[in-house]
Amino acid sequence: MPDSLRYSDTPCGASNSLPLTLPAISAETDWRDPALYLEDIWNRYFSDVPRANQVDISYCRPWKRRLGQIRMSLDSRTSFIGLNSLLQLSQIPEYVLLATIAHELVHYAHGFGSPLPCLYPHPHAHHVVDRELERRGLGETLRLCNAWIDQHWFSYYEEMREAGWPGLSRGQLK
Repeated sequence: MPDSLRYSDTPCGASNSLPLTLPAISAETDWRDPALYLEDIWNRYFSDVPRANQVDISYCRPWKRRLGQIRMSLDSRTSFIGLNSLLQLSQIPEYVLLATIAHELVHYAHGFGSPLPCLYPHPHAHHVVDRELERRGLGETLRLCNAWIDQHWFSYYEEMREAGWPGLSRGQLK
């Protein structure tokens, strides 16, 4: 698999050695609600990062080579985290969604897609995202995510595309 989907190369800005699990989120109701994941991950792993503006999160399109993105509004009042819409599907391991949201929060903390001071000249300079996730106790979650992406992402993406994107709403395909 091309390294283009590995987090340390994705274009864009608490200690626990086990994969992150979120027991507070109900598997029956809001299992893949990105706002609940964002709140829980921020509280558990990024509580030292100030919320300098409104941060919204939503599923976007089923991108082939991007799992997530972060951007800030022109007036800096809102940061938006967009997630690959395939991440909401149960066939994608939960740790892929968790690692993606945490990855985007690292960018926010480093001043990319947020009004916080920019800490680095490039959002992925010298593997700063991977090192930050490791420091925050998310290294194993990242490793599991990257292994799954390496082994399954492109074939899964093609399978879903050929089947007409089952499980995704029409609005996520525009």
